[in-house]
Amino acid sequence: MDVGERPAWILITLPLLLTYLVLEITLPLDRRWSMRWRNLLPDVTYIVLAGGSLGLLSAALALVSITISGHADGPARDWPLWIQVPVLFLVFEFMNYWIHRAMHEMRGPIGRLLWHIHAAHHLPRGLYLLMHAVSHPLNAVIIQGFAIILPIWFMGYTPEAVLIFLVVNAFHGIISHFNVDMRLGLANYLFIGPETHRYHHSADVAEAKNYGAVISLWDQLFGTFIYRPGATPEELGTDPAAGLPDYWKVLSVLALPMRRWDS
Repeated sequence: MDVGERPAWILITLPLLLTYLVLEITLPLDRRWSMRWRNLLPDVTYIVLAGGSLGLLSAALALVSITISGHADGPARDWPLWIQVPVLFLVFEFMNYWIHRAMHEMRGPIGRLLWHIHAAHHLPRGLYLLMHAVSHPLNAVIIQGFAIILPIWFMGYTPEAVLIFLVVNAFHGIISHFNVDMRLGLANYLFIGPETHRYHHSADVAEAKNYGAVISLWDQLFGTFIYRPGATPEELGTDPAAGLPDYWKVLSVLALPMRRWDS
């Protein structure tokens, strides 16, 4: 693979991120959800610890995926690009959907552990661009490892297919956390956009569904699709009664997975 392909997705998505950031600051859908200075240091800390850097959206792990794809030899290697890309998305979305859903809904010690790994992404009571890359380091390892890196290794997708996937996935992840009144209309039944992903961050667990990353297919098939045109959740974040630490208490949030599993 040409080394020039490795930073290509960054060069494509970074200008879009900067453009969206300006729009979000000047035209927020709900100012309660806007990025706060108090959250900026924790945001950057979580992003850096998750293996990325501010604005690059976990670039390190994404580039590892491209590198692996250049050496893997699997059943998809000889498929045409127009087949590789949809299959790559469907496999990723299926894996991501069930991992993500388990992090929210699984009960017992393992379910509690997974939620404590994932909770950092839901602690802010807002929703803004940088939140796409905010997560506990273990959360990034689980999603990137089991939903992206291992399937790429076993399937043997070409670097071109992986590059397309990473660009679209990064672009869409940014858009889904966009605090701007961006409406997709009927496209919400195909893609996870701002209108549907806001409900995933609702403080009301009954409506905090929509576990897909880019497409809403698996949410619709498995009954976790929430779409209410023109409406927004009343509150974002987590239930105060859950006993989770405040978002800016980074060390306490990072230590969450080490809590007793049966407590």
